[in-house]
Amino acid sequence: MRRAFLMMMVLVVLGLGSCNYSRNMYTSPAFSAAAKHHKTIAILPFDVQVGLRPNQMRRLTPEGLYALELQHGRAVQSAFQIHFLKKVNKKEEKVLVQDVNVTNSILKEHDIQPEELSSYPATELAQMLGVDAVLVGSLTTDKPVSTAVAALYAVYTFLYTPYVGGIGPTNTGNTVMRIYDGASGDLLWSYDKVLSRGLGSDTHHIIRAITRKASKKIPYSQK
Repeated sequence: MRRAFLMMMVLVVLGLGSCNYSRNMYTSPAFSAAAKHHKTIAILPFDVQVGLRPNQMRRLTPEGLYALELQHGRAVQSAFQIHFLKKVNKKEEKVLVQDVNVTNSILKEHDIQPEELSSYPATELAQMLGVDAVLVGSLTTDKPVSTAVAALYAVYTFLYTPYVGGIGPTNTGNTVMRIYDGASGDLLWSYDKVLSRGLGSDTHHIIRAITRKASKKIPYSQK
């Protein structure tokens, strides 16, 4: 009976989860003027660094970890394209978004990996991709507490110390996004965000949450 009750409480807490975030955003005074000349923007694959727990790291080779980070980098890129279209271009097309498959194909032709993008000037990337603006970004994820440990702690807290609130995050993400003008290379928009998710979450939850929130803040609506 007690075991069944504990399992029920774990499921309840999993459903509740937790979410905390902080944000730092900058929009250049020149954004509106520059955006008037933007017909197409390219969303580049994100440079992702995945932080895993020791037991997870032992199961991955360096090549496997790199492949996982590439996968997540393209997942952020694709998710941001979808949210960009839903939020920025919801009522009318403010700026055309180059399909990420086209973007990645051109980068592959030039043998450029996501972690190398920061070494290229925005003007060079824009010219290479044939766009008027580029969005570049990075994402660092971490798993400070396993889901099982957090669930057990939550149940213990509920049963024995109900007035001690808070459940440690099981997944955290720190992202940096930048929009650069392709003609001048000037920084037009910056968005830095730290977000944590609680029980029942994974890296995909972090990706969806961050890209959804960030897309709402892109000031192309002023175009």
